[in-house]
Amino acid sequence: MTALLLAAACVVTAAPSPRTRLLPPAAMQWTRWLIPFSVGAGLTVFLLLGRLSVAVATLTAGLTLVWTVRDTRQRARTRRREAATVTFLGHLIGELQAGSPTGQALTRAVAEIPDSAPPELSRTLRLLAADPRAIRDDPGPPELATLRSLWELADRRGLPLVPLMQQARAGIDARVRHRGATTATLQGPQATAVILTLLPVAGVGMGTAMGADPLGFLFGGGLGGILLVAGVGLASAGFAWSRHIITKAAP
Repeated sequence: MTALLLAAACVVTAAPSPRTRLLPPAAMQWTRWLIPFSVGAGLTVFLLLGRLSVAVATLTAGLTLVWTVRDTRQRARTRRREAATVTFLGHLIGELQAGSPTGQALTRAVAEIPDSAPPELSRTLRLLAADPRAIRDDPGPPELATLRSLWELADRRGLPLVPLMQQARAGIDARVRHRGATTATLQGPQATAVILTLLPVAGVGMGTAMGADPLGFLFGGGLGGILLVAGVGLASAGFAWSRHIITKAAP
């Protein structure tokens, strides 16, 4: 049984993205314990109740919660990186337009990065301020990939850097604005998806209030166990699919 639950966790857990290597230790610790916690919850339920169906349902719900939390945190981190990058580019453009040398402009722009900026972005920009050529070897977060390309283009072709930086900042800023507007528009569908996911729980509560014993039926194994696993699986799949559609509209 332990092997079966662990195998299920491995199947539904995606391979680590290279982007997670940029996360600081605190964030990595937060994401690491979520999946073991879900697997442990499924094992605990199985040991206490002795029902495979309840353990599988618990594991399915737990892994859905893990995926949702990790996806939410990753998207929030991306938004903070983009906002900090826009701020950095704005100050860098202003310093370059004022005639400051490149090194001095970078140092002043980095000093204006908000404290809410993710550490991996701040670290890369500080390295860039110390040595502008460092971005060629360590491009850092994906938000700085365009900056690296433009920097190399300006250095290789002798093009002015300010117009290129302005275009990069305008592109990121437009993406941030579009995401903000789309997210505000999709708050209704997001709330609807959550409500639809929780409707079965409300149905179980209503059945209990009316004197029935839906929990005893669902946790009793047999047909009830099959319906429990199927219901939790369908609810989790529906929530994940609706969230996928909504987040695709607001990347």
